[in-house]
Amino acid sequence: MGKVNLSIKLKNRLNDLDRIKKAVSKMSPSIDCTKRKFQEINLIIEELFTNVVCHGFNDDKEHDIDLYLTCDEKLLIIRMEDDGKPFDITAASAPDTKCAIEKRFVGGLGIHFVKYFADDCKYYRKKGKNIIVLKKYITKNEQVNVES
Repeated sequence: MGKVNLSIKLKNRLNDLDRIKKAVSKMSPSIDCTKRKFQEINLIIEELFTNVVCHGFNDDKEHDIDLYLTCDEKLLIIRMEDDGKPFDITAASAPDTKCAIEKRFVGGLGIHFVKYFADDCKYYRKKGKNIIVLKKYITKNEQVNVES
């Protein structure tokens, strides 16, 4: 497998999730990883996009969300950029998953899953844009400690 690149310009509307699913699905034969890791990749991308659409903007205007995927034999890099309000995913506190369900606050689990399934997560704010860069090792049998 060589290097695989995917770039998608999306809008801040939930029905663009279908475009993401189709594009990632077309890319899947080129990504040599387990079915479980591929499901984790899909979850990461869907949660990132859904959070930006549902919580990232203070207006009803149309906004661009750019999604870039780069993959080689061992590593998938997911980069998402949006011009929404600043939100540092790396600073978001983890939900209390040990308390009773009826006492839990609504929300936060999607971000928790993104951070849990990604091997590395970085956030930047540059030129009025949120930039999230995630790394996911896709090799089938090894656990890798990511250093950036």
